[in-house]
Amino acid sequence: MTKGSDDPADPTQPGWYPDPWSATGEGERYFDGRRWGSTEKPLARHTVATEEPGDDPGPGRFRRLVVPIVVLVVLVGAYLTVSRLTGSSSDDGGTQQQRPRADGPPPGREEASSPLGNPGPVPAGEGAFEFLDVQPSSRNRPITWDPCRPIHYVVNPNGQPPDGPQMIADAVARVSQATGLRFVADGTTTEVPDKQRKAYQPKRYGDRWAPVVITWSDEASNPALAGYIAGVSGPRGVVAPEDGAVVYVTGNVLLDREQLADGGPRAEAVVLHELGHLVGLDHVSDRRQIMFSEGQPTVTDYADGDLRGLAKLGRGGCAPDV
Repeated sequence: MTKGSDDPADPTQPGWYPDPWSATGEGERYFDGRRWGSTEKPLARHTVATEEPGDDPGPGRFRRLVVPIVVLVVLVGAYLTVSRLTGSSSDDGGTQQQRPRADGPPPGREEASSPLGNPGPVPAGEGAFEFLDVQPSSRNRPITWDPCRPIHYVVNPNGQPPDGPQMIADAVARVSQATGLRFVADGTTTEVPDKQRKAYQPKRYGDRWAPVVITWSDEASNPALAGYIAGVSGPRGVVAPEDGAVVYVTGNVLLDREQLADGGPRAEAVVLHELGHLVGLDHVSDRRQIMFSEGQPTVTDYADGDLRGLAKLGRGGCAPDV
């Protein structure tokens, strides 16, 4: 795996580094972006890194790429918050900003008056969970998908393993059960992975937010799958005009067709892990959870912490203005 830093004592990106605790100076240890993991090399997973070079990765910073849509902000402080999230600027002092509608579809497509489903039962336990990001206005509110409209997804089947379609279908059904979020399969696509993928692609997908794209690839075609990384994923959000809240509207899931070719519980666990990221879960240091950054042979389904986090992510607010 490509190293994320030349200084093993202070890595900046997930990856395998010279083991800082090795008595002999040999061996490698995995760093998930926050904590050091084990020296074993199972299938590893990580989220899409959307920060641009030079971005401030400080506490509370919104780490998923946000696509600006029509926003009218009156209060200077409120606008500055949205501007920081979207990377936008204003020439009029920041008091007001009218954004064009060319970067998003008409709001409220398929929006219902209430959530389409309810999160599944959550077992008792003390398992850990963490959210990818929280709302800029409150560190206690995670950024979520709109539960009042379905999440559409497409699959690029090029090079998929024999069990690929079933693995995806089963994982989607499981995360839907845990969150209450409704998923709709829109068939196949020829779209290929792209770090700069646009959330609004009317020529390809019509006048709506682009569906989540799930793609099979390999290390030779996509460097993000280097080494032991078997999956990469992440959601993409927009800022709602009415209250400035961030709402996920699309995302990417990239799966390694070579490492997952044999199927089975470990491969299925990777797909569940990546869909956990897609709906808003981050890595945890608790090895009992499927959202631990490294694959654990005995963990093949969402555990208590995972399920509590998924249930909370399914209880976001409706966003008819997005």
